[in-house]
Amino acid sequence: MTNQESPPPQLGTSSPMLSYFCVYNPSLSSSEENTKDQILYYTSKKAEPIDVKMKHVGLAQALVNFTSTFPTSQPTQNVHSQKHRMVFLQPEPGFWMHMCIELGILRKQIKDSKGKEKLVTEYLDSQLNNKALEAVLKIGYEQFKLLNGTFSSILNGQEGEPNRQRARALTHAIEELFSEWIWKWDFDRLDIMCFNAVFNGVPVQAVQRSNYLRTNELDEYIRKRFDQLVSHVFVLDGSDGSLIYRSPSLLITDVRSLRKYAIRRVEKQVNAEKRKTSIDLAFAKKDSSKVSGLKSITKTLSNTHFLSYFSSGSKSTESVASTTPTSNSQDSTQNSLPLPSNTPTASSSIQSSLETEINQGMFLTGLVESTAIGMNGEERLVTKADLVRVYLSSTEEGQEDQGDDKLTEYYLIIYKHKSNLIWNFLLPVSAESEDLISDPLFYRDLQKYMTEKNLEQLTTTLMEDIETMQEKR
Repeated sequence: MTNQESPPPQLGTSSPMLSYFCVYNPSLSSSEENTKDQILYYTSKKAEPIDVKMKHVGLAQALVNFTSTFPTSQPTQNVHSQKHRMVFLQPEPGFWMHMCIELGILRKQIKDSKGKEKLVTEYLDSQLNNKALEAVLKIGYEQFKLLNGTFSSILNGQEGEPNRQRARALTHAIEELFSEWIWKWDFDRLDIMCFNAVFNGVPVQAVQRSNYLRTNELDEYIRKRFDQLVSHVFVLDGSDGSLIYRSPSLLITDVRSLRKYAIRRVEKQVNAEKRKTSIDLAFAKKDSSKVSGLKSITKTLSNTHFLSYFSSGSKSTESVASTTPTSNSQDSTQNSLPLPSNTPTASSSIQSSLETEINQGMFLTGLVESTAIGMNGEERLVTKADLVRVYLSSTEEGQEDQGDDKLTEYYLIIYKHKSNLIWNFLLPVSAESEDLISDPLFYRDLQKYMTEKNLEQLTTTLMEDIETMQEKR
């Protein structure tokens, strides 16, 4: 029996990848017996026992304590080793987000001084940019805070003291956001993914001052129309996500997080439309094959047989008709006429035209209309509630600034116009706001009011500004 030779090592470059990620708070463990309680969330590329998790968190704390002896004003820290890069972010006092990335590897064959080939492994530390890695964690925290509030507000509650139930609620909220998202990180594309986050900026679409003022005027009109329940408005270009307009009262730091979330919702809607189109095509193809099969059957039938073929399938209709009382010829003539409700009239045509004029887009949050596909491929329109709450540093109109640690809760209504401009409306959470956005008439009235205030004309001029800027690039 001959010994099989081991396969030669794979040469080339491998990409960096996430080894593990965790969120912890050392103050949650008061003794060595409950040290595991400080781990709020932990995930890794392979299943790890609790002692390994504790080892990683313990190492993280030791490195943070060591690096804190050096003067720095940054809440984020990086530690380089031969095979790994470790990043630490303290988004709030006492809370730490930590990730460990395995460096990319370059394997190549070289000849030594004696001319013999040998395998050399090089760890590509320079591939990972510290600022970009920090931005990944900051983006993650900003999105968490946008949709859930701060870590401390969930953990401490209104009483200001943590307990096990609130700790579990915080763990669940962290897991809900990060469990899928972090494993989609592409460390080969960090420079593209995080460019705007590194510079803490939002791409802005330049428009003429007159168009900006007209948008601001429409913003103020909408607030007055709905009794100031709409506090803030911002508008995005759906093609690239750039900011066209924001209410002066809406902080740019909040726009940065809101913009990312709104873009994700638009992408979700676009993907749903693609799936629906593919399903429609599949059913159309299936129906086409049925029609072609029917044609082949009818070719073999005479005209007489053809009529009897279809009349045999109408027995149920005949039986229903036979149960109705016999009427005179005048009644029969009247029954043969279409009902008034089914007859097109001038008023119904005007109403249809008005509805078409009003419905110039679709709502992606709030009361959302979508098409459901039945078991037999039939389509029906359904309405479901998708009330999205966000937490912002921006206060309601006329209120004083609450500070960075105090957040105001809003409902976010996203409206995608047919022009691909994304209008976003923020309503502070209250009983009045919830009643308003739970009423289907609100969405019709909002579209109708924007149309009355010349939304279409404003949209045309804004799109002209966008096209002009694209030509100059």
